[in-house]
Amino acid sequence: MKAPLYNDILAICQEIANASANDNDEQRLASCKKLQVLCATNQGSPKDHPLQWEALADFTEDGDQAMDIYEVAIATAEKLKLPTFTASSYLSMAQRYVEFEENEQAISFAQKASEAAQGIDSDELKAEIAELLSQLTQ
Repeated sequence: MKAPLYNDILAICQEIANASANDNDEQRLASCKKLQVLCATNQGSPKDHPLQWEALADFTEDGDQAMDIYEVAIATAEKLKLPTFTASSYLSMAQRYVEFEENEQAISFAQKASEAAQGIDSDELKAEIAELLSQLTQ
């Protein structure tokens, strides 16, 4: 990923986090809209990257809508052959299903995350996936 895109995503995510910490719903919504615009602008272009989609899904309050966005992140990661982002998005989906109290779906997506993580270098991500799977299957 090119630094300017990463920096843009990081800056917008920081804006959202700061607005949330300050209970500033107006600023949070405005920053989420900026992230939506960034994703829409980059979609299908050489600048398209799963990180922007995963970030958008993470900050999307509507659970069903977030799942749809995670699917875009996964499709983008698979297209670009970025298994770390595939695994990360599946993990995020599993975590959302935990929030929905849908244990079977959470296990299914945690298993997909585990499969996607087989060939990645991030031991931290692998450990996080394994921990969630362990918690879900106890």
